[in-house]
Amino acid sequence: MNYPDPSKEQLAITRAVVLMQALAETLDDLKRTKAYRQSLKNRLNLLEQDLSVYLNTLSVAFWGEDEELMMQISRGIDAVTGALATWHPAQMAVLEDVLNQIEEQFNQTQNEISETTIEGGN
Repeated sequence: MNYPDPSKEQLAITRAVVLMQALAETLDDLKRTKAYRQSLKNRLNLLEQDLSVYLNTLSVAFWGEDEELMMQISRGIDAVTGALATWHPAQMAVLEDVLNQIEEQFNQTQNEISETTIEGGN
């Protein structure tokens, strides 16, 4: 089961959501460092508030108000950015291949589920 290619707008919005979520997590982490000084603190607090508004709006538009789904997406984004922060550049070079394999496995599983549902319904 392949999904249609995303439009440029969908791709831009999805990238924005992923990057804003990663930035929000980073800002939260930054609060626990020595670099978090008063002037930076004020600017980052304002940025964090703005990001929160956009993230909530875009997330609801894309995925509805399913809190569990939103938490899974957030954990996924956090796991990916955490891995990228610690990976060797050679590991990043194969990321596209890994993502393609994940998509193939997902599609295969979806096809198997569809076939089982169809066979069970007959």
